[in-house]
Amino acid sequence: MLLAAMLLLQAPAEAEPPDSDFDEVQDITVIASKLRQISVAVTRNAQGKYQCDLSASTGLTKLDGELCKATTRCVRKGKDSEKDVKACVEKAKPTLIARIRDYLVAQRAGTGV
Repeated sequence: MLLAAMLLLQAPAEAEPPDSDFDEVQDITVIASKLRQISVAVTRNAQGKYQCDLSASTGLTKLDGELCKATTRCVRKGKDSEKDVKACVEKAKPTLIARIRDYLVAQRAGTGV
């Protein structure tokens, strides 16, 4: 009986995800939630330059900029209805979120991007 208890103590523990992976998943979940709550307006000024305004910040300057770039790209491609722009941005979101994830990982590692 004692031997069985000692063997149980020596058995490898169930692998748990590293804290960094958990934090990364949490961050991505929060980012995705924020993205759903923000509206983006892309306009052109008198000189023809595109301007982007967000209804709110995501809390990450890098993400705000990437969201504006993605939306502006869609408008430049000729997407002119709200439905078409939204579909274009939705299509770009996986890449956008992956780039932000990489940015956050680099920030945590202290390497910056």
